[in-house]
Amino acid sequence: MEIGTKVRFELEGQSYVGKIAKAYTNSYLIEFESKDPEIIDKYHQKVIISQKQVDAVN
Repeated sequence: MEIGTKVRFELEGQSYVGKIAKAYTNSYLIEFESKDPEIIDKYHQKVIISQKQVDAVN
């Protein structure tokens, strides 16, 4: 997948949709939005997720 691709992933038991900001060897930096204050405080709307745990969204 390429930078800017919209993806779905799971984080702390919740499903999120975000976009790929940067690609690494086996993972992606994904920018996403959440309404949960704990998630925002912990991740600052960015998270690194393994490529195996990410699905492209149409």
